[in-house]
Amino acid sequence: MSTQTNLEIFNTIYDNTYTNTLKFIILHCNSLDDVNDLLQDTYLEFYKTLKKKKIKDIENSGAYIIGIARNILKKHYRFKYKNSNIISFFQNEEQNLEIPDNFFDLEFNLITEENIKMIWNYLENKDLKIAKVFYLYYCLDMKISDIANELNCNESTVKNYIFRTIKELKKEFMKEGDENA
Repeated sequence: MSTQTNLEIFNTIYDNTYTNTLKFIILHCNSLDDVNDLLQDTYLEFYKTLKKKKIKDIENSGAYIIGIARNILKKHYRFKYKNSNIISFFQNEEQNLEIPDNFFDLEFNLITEENIKMIWNYLENKDLKIAKVFYLYYCLDMKISDIANELNCNESTVKNYIFRTIKELKKEFMKEGDENA
């Protein structure tokens, strides 16, 4: 099978499975900082498999990709657990976060990249479930009912996470004298 054919098959399956794979990884990871790496590793592993096995059609590509993602998650956290006693010299290096432009709608007139990083850092210090709810709601545009189903909690709990945290964010980050406060 030619490289062009492999690429076409990969792109088709990637387009069809990306959102569900991203949701799966977000729901099953222990840190939202790992999501992009885990997603990339999942599709890299799929592409390697596609090249090796010369697969033309996968009957249930969504389940196949989720299976790969599940294995990547297991491998990642097993490795992380084994190496948890190793001290890194690079722990305090500045991280480059890729946050979508439409991540928050907090009625700010101007949201700078620095403000978004401050808000994201604030959310990371909250409960992991709250950070997951925000990511699923604002980045993936999931409905509150769908988030509640995925996280096995009530819709009212999800709403409380969103609205209470928005209230905290406004209180924390609104400038003094701002008429929207």
